[in-house]
Amino acid sequence: MRRARFLVSLVVLAAALALAWRQLHRPPPPQALANGAALQWIDCWFPVPYFRPVYCGRFRTAGAGAARFSLPVVYVPARPWRRVATPVLYIAGGPGGATPLDAAAAPGWLAWVDAVGWPHDTVFYDQRGVGLSDPALDCPELRIERRAQLPLDLDTETAGRRQRAAAERCRARLEAAGHDLGRFTTRANAEDARDLMAALGAPRWDLYGVSYGSRVALELLRLAPERLRAVVLDSVYPPEVEQELADPWLLARALGLVTRICELLDECQRDPAQIAADLATVLRRLQDAPLRIRVPTPAGEGELDVFYNAESFAWLLFEALYRWERLAGLPRTLALLAAGRQSADLQVLGAEHLATALDAGISDAVGGAVDCNDAGWVTAAAFAAARAQFPAVQALTRSDWDTHPCRTWKAGDAGVEFRQPVYANVPTLLLAGEFDPVTPPQWAAAAADRLPAGFLFEFPAVGHGVLDSHECAVDLVKAFLAAPLSPVAPACLGAL
Repeated sequence: MRRARFLVSLVVLAAALALAWRQLHRPPPPQALANGAALQWIDCWFPVPYFRPVYCGRFRTAGAGAARFSLPVVYVPARPWRRVATPVLYIAGGPGGATPLDAAAAPGWLAWVDAVGWPHDTVFYDQRGVGLSDPALDCPELRIERRAQLPLDLDTETAGRRQRAAAERCRARLEAAGHDLGRFTTRANAEDARDLMAALGAPRWDLYGVSYGSRVALELLRLAPERLRAVVLDSVYPPEVEQELADPWLLARALGLVTRICELLDECQRDPAQIAADLATVLRRLQDAPLRIRVPTPAGEGELDVFYNAESFAWLLFEALYRWERLAGLPRTLALLAAGRQSADLQVLGAEHLATALDAGISDAVGGAVDCNDAGWVTAAAFAAARAQFPAVQALTRSDWDTHPCRTWKAGDAGVEFRQPVYANVPTLLLAGEFDPVTPPQWAAAAADRLPAGFLFEFPAVGHGVLDSHECAVDLVKAFLAAPLSPVAPACLGAL
């Protein structure tokens, strides 16, 4: 009897301790907003470790009827013994990309929170129209068309025409179902983020925005600077940048960076002129006959022959620069191709490109609507003028205007005011990767010039997404969030 009572007491004590543990981590109660936006906590849709309290919710955006969205929210509290008052809102890239927060991916964010080591509660969410948002806009028509084209030797014009037709079928279906593409804008995404944090009852908070998420963060700096204690912009995409007009320069810059890779590697003996010659040889051959790469399919059902002409191969190299771990293999890949052979690295690049092209987690409709609203004024004449400035990529960009997503997804214009640089006197840390092909350091520098309390750091030999690419960036962000007005630079910066 005594033993039974003892066991019952242990169970009661364990339950009480578990309840107390959860209470220590509990987020503040949701606040009702005058514009109708509301947050409700629900059971998580993924397994939560018993020892690691995590809270899940659905956030209803402002508006009425079909104008409202329900967004998934995952709230990861910091450990109570080192927890500070201001939570950090994580804003993912895109546009059109999910965070993601599905049952397979969400647990990985717990490991990510531990890795970055912030003493802040961290808030993750999906932007409207993507991931677990309700509604979410998907374009299977485009994925089916891309999948059908991969094993075909098509010229760029034919491939682009077929993909544009598939995109137009998707748009017609979405609009027939009542979806208004004009509701997907950077300003709307910034307002959703502001309202979410207000519904969480956070009077002030911190921001981490990566890639397109940095553009949303900059819009929040314009919209509600008084609510922000500190902001981290990683791989900066400022609103004054017109992505479509920048594409010819970005491609020319990326191909130039490829020729400089051996400057980073002690074991690479090729100089920039040799790499440039290899690249020119490969592109010249691809004008006459495509390159065929045999790659495994993402679903694991076998291998597939994928064809690349000069234009698509140039953009394949562009994509390779996103990830620093791919840089070292590019000179050898080009040297072998120039000699008529293929490398294992080339197959890896092809497999990664294939996975991106068929990724169901990316919404072409939302991505196109947002980007094309941001850059609503761009004309064919303006693009031709931008392209004319870079003769080296003239042949590689000859179809870019006709095949660009904005020929299909344009739905309104954010206006001149949106495209003005953002000025805000909020402590802001800006991170840039030297080899980032899509959000180059020059854009971070331009944004930093308008932020009086901005601190810019460029990381050599790093591509896109600095925080996830370099351990020193983790230390730097942690130091900045601890003291945004006077950050103490970590010792590792001296070794960059």
